[in-house]
Amino acid sequence: MLTLHAYREYWRLRNLPQIHRSEFTGELMKVGATYIAIRAANNKCSRSIICFPGFLEDMRYFQDLYTDDDAELILVNNANYHCPFVGEKCRDVIELDWSENPYAMGTIEHDAFYLGLVIEGLVTGRDVYLHGHSRGGAVVLETGCQYPELTAAKERPISAILEAPVLPQAKTAGNGSEPLSHWLSCYFIPIYFGLSRTISTERLLKLPMMRPTNPLKTALCLSIFSVSRSYATCVTNVQSIVAWQRQTEFEAYRHFHSITVVLGERDSSLDKASMHASALQGQKQNRGVSILMTEGTNHFISLEQPDTIRALY
Repeated sequence: MLTLHAYREYWRLRNLPQIHRSEFTGELMKVGATYIAIRAANNKCSRSIICFPGFLEDMRYFQDLYTDDDAELILVNNANYHCPFVGEKCRDVIELDWSENPYAMGTIEHDAFYLGLVIEGLVTGRDVYLHGHSRGGAVVLETGCQYPELTAAKERPISAILEAPVLPQAKTAGNGSEPLSHWLSCYFIPIYFGLSRTISTERLLKLPMMRPTNPLKTALCLSIFSVSRSYATCVTNVQSIVAWQRQTEFEAYRHFHSITVVLGERDSSLDKASMHASALQGQKQNRGVSILMTEGTNHFISLEQPDTIRALY
């Protein structure tokens, strides 16, 4: 048992090197352990799209989806995840001198605090959309809870797109939200992720979340176990997801002009039935909440069916 625990702590506490990199044309900024990538609007477009990825994802998740969009694009990374963008086209990283984050790193609240500051200080468009995937959906809703006067402002209404999202009073897939299963998952995550850091394509494609797939989805998902700088952060992420789901009430839906909840035909990561039930409760709180049920999709709708998401803007 001591050997097992020592091995677990070895993986949990390691400062993990970066494996996957990509190119991005635009500005890179950093506040605390959070990276922000900004691409300016083209053709005088007045829209701004701000995206936040899910658990074990980085900003690359949205790159292909918005490559041809003229909107100002702002991608915000999970705190303490590697910045995926390197190369000559990226300028030097700009350090932002913003307010100290009062929330623990790795929590939904921590990321929402900075997302609110991004909206407040960096967004230039008149029509603003927040796109959050999975855990990023909870970050978007939590931003509304922390900055209601900002996200519900009449002079610049903000619309939210919650893709396969973590939602109030919902659950993770299977028994993942049950106390014992949750504890076991959090304990063994560092070991499992450590042994999967360089997962092979063959092994990846056997995972339930990979059905259906395509070359882009497969390529991005190969990095899911290596995007974080520390597996301790991943443990905190999972703990925060379950705690946020349990503690957050349906009033969280009130703080946006409109919210579109996009659900996959099936979901291998989150419990679809409880997600749908939460969204229905959200409609009672906010007439602007709508639910879009997709077909032939799983948890990664932007990668599996990108035109469905693009049609929402």
